[in-house]
Amino acid sequence: MKYIILFLFVIFFFAVKSQQFVPGLNVGIVASQVDGDRLDGYNKPGVKAGVFVQNNFKTPWSFYMGLDYVQKGSRKLRNPDDPTDRYYLLRLSYIEVPLIIQYTYKEKFLGEIGLVFCYLFRAREDVDGYGFLEPEPPFKSYDFPARWGIGYKLGKSFSIKLHQSYSLLPIRNHPANQTWYFDRGQYNNYLLFTLNMNL
Repeated sequence: MKYIILFLFVIFFFAVKSQQFVPGLNVGIVASQVDGDRLDGYNKPGVKAGVFVQNNFKTPWSFYMGLDYVQKGSRKLRNPDDPTDRYYLLRLSYIEVPLIIQYTYKEKFLGEIGLVFCYLFRAREDVDGYGFLEPEPPFKSYDFPARWGIGYKLGKSFSIKLHQSYSLLPIRNHPANQTWYFDRGQYNNYLLFTLNMNL
């Protein structure tokens, strides 16, 4: 997976140098959960920041590739009135390379779909509120989410976007490698709201 990320980074570098692509920056917020951990809700906040390149062809269809830092995970705060209530905090830090196809409608409205290559470089898990431990079972070092979303152009250089991403493969197995039909483990499920600026 590291070599795939490196290969995509090289492609990204040469795309930046190409006159057929324009570079840009993006920042945003993330709301995430991990499906399969028996907790519900996008309760884990995070941040997203990165760079991207996008082709400047004069058609409604376009393509862009990014290089992003994204915080994901899961969170359950304990109810102070219930000493038996569960506490849980999972922090996952990823480097992501999204490959996205974009369609522009009436020069303002955006529809997007694509795949994301992700590399996990840090994972921290607190299962009882007494500090972070090494995750068990361990998380896989890679993730391959699908991504879809919408956006709106605020002007020639700025746009806002809302995406959802969902892992196509488990990010880690259930304890004792338990499975149940299509439930093969735990999956990243997260929303991204970003502000994008073309340079």
